[in-house]
Amino acid sequence: MAKDRDNVRIYGDDASGVWVADKGTTGPTSLAAPGVGYEEVGWLGEDGVDLDRSEDVSEFKAWQGGSTLRKKVTSQEDSFKFVALEETALTMGLYYKGVTPTTATGVDTYVIADQAASDERAWVVDLVDGDITKRYVISSGEVTGRETVPHKNSDLTMYSYTVTIYGDYVILKTSAA
Repeated sequence: MAKDRDNVRIYGDDASGVWVADKGTTGPTSLAAPGVGYEEVGWLGEDGVDLDRSEDVSEFKAWQGGSTLRKKVTSQEDSFKFVALEETALTMGLYYKGVTPTTATGVDTYVIADQAASDERAWVVDLVDGDITKRYVISSGEVTGRETVPHKNSDLTMYSYTVTIYGDYVILKTSAA
């Protein structure tokens, strides 16, 4: 197998990003802008977007010598993580499940209630490296992990999310030359 430097990716160009829409919003089928209903999260933390696949595996062993004869994947879960650097109604609504502000006299009011309710949404994750784009189109995913939000004068206030992907999803990618 030949080595090809053109296949080595460094994602994170300005066009990279994460978009969110209401669950049921039709996802893009091309690499054009995500479309109606999708809102971009904004600037992301310098570590970018981490994609994770975890699998539970059962081992089947023989009595003789305890040798492993087979392994079977019994469940699998895909997720992705990102850090939002902007504090907006969208990032607040992702951190506090589904909360949207009411605005009166220049003040946004967020009422935090029923945080146990499901908040599934549609997602698009674009990873861009020059002329190459890899896009994840996720029809159903939910923020299932949140980290501490720092509020101090020596650090950015950042919102860290882990999104669990439910069901099937699609990867679209620029064809290599």
